[in-house]
Amino acid sequence: MTHYDSNNRHMERLGFADAVGKYIGPVLADRGFACIETTSCFVKFTSPNVSLVVFHDPFSFQIDVVYARVDALLQRYVLHNMLEAAFVPGHKEYALFQASEPDRVIAVVKTIAELLRKYGGGVLVGDLAEYQRIGEFVRQKSEAFTKEVVQSPIRNAAEDAWQERDFAKVIDLYKQIEADLTKIERKRLEYANNHHKGS
Repeated sequence: MTHYDSNNRHMERLGFADAVGKYIGPVLADRGFACIETTSCFVKFTSPNVSLVVFHDPFSFQIDVVYARVDALLQRYVLHNMLEAAFVPGHKEYALFQASEPDRVIAVVKTIAELLRKYGGGVLVGDLAEYQRIGEFVRQKSEAFTKEVVQSPIRNAAEDAWQERDFAKVIDLYKQIEADLTKIERKRLEYANNHHKGS
């Protein structure tokens, strides 16, 4: 028996699809969704406005929700995007649900159903403004992450240059990210400029 076959049998025993049908299904049915496909690892629902899949990854055991407006299926979002955009207190606790035992599957699915019921109103009806708001939030978060990745080596090099009192290098590095400097970094740049000019 291959590892895949063994894993697939294990997934079937977890009762994921049944749990989704029992706990998430009614929440979606109330908003015009119908279940159109079911396997041991995912359950797909659709409404006139929204396509939504609840899936259980057979390798990481993560349970998540992927959704999109039917007129923009390539613009897909996941559960934690909705929670972050809604500024749900403690939302980071829900960013990653994992379940490898039947009881845990039920607990996670019930929690997701409650989150969808409580915070997913706009998402589930396909409200364009809500999707735009989530999309903008995701875009800003992605840009902030990219900026951090780009700027982190510059900040580290500037810190090293500051410790070595290489003020010319401090100036050169901080000038590259001047618009995003912290108060401390601005003071260092000002000090470096004054010291460098006087040297």
